Amino acid sequence: MSFWLAGMRITATRLNLYKSIVKDTTAGRTTTSTTFGNLSGGAFSTSVLVPTSGVVTVSVRATGRNPTANGITSYTAVGTVSGTVVSASDVEALVVSSIGANQPHMLRDMLTGLSPGETLTVTTQHRVNTASTATYDFRQILLEGLG
Repeated sequence: MSFWLAGMRITATRLNLYKSIVKDTTAGRTTTSTTFGNLSGGAFSTSVLVPTSGVVTVSVRATGRNPTANGITSYTAVGTVSGTVVSASDVEALVVSSIGANQPHMLRDMLTGLSPGETLTVTTQHRVNTASTATYDFRQILLEGLG
């Protein structure tokens, strides 16, 4: 399925329209919350325009540590038309086990049935499983619209 019409100019804006990547390289962001929320420093998110297929893949990466308990990372996905299509949950979350040294984890998910042309925003959410502090030194979100 093509996203181009005859006579359209190829521009950087059009090439990147259906793909977005953001990285947070600020070391030492933390959470002590046992419910999903943002790390210290605020929300971490990115958006993409949903292609005509209505399919977007989401890749979330987090590198962190928690020497006394588990650090848990999930995400929310909200479309301007579809509303909330994914809520943060433990079922498909990244879990950084009780470990003192940084441990990278990544999840990849495919969202289908989205409304073509809407803006989809994905935000990472984090929590700990018991009273403790999870620390993250790197996070990344990659969104890719599929044709």
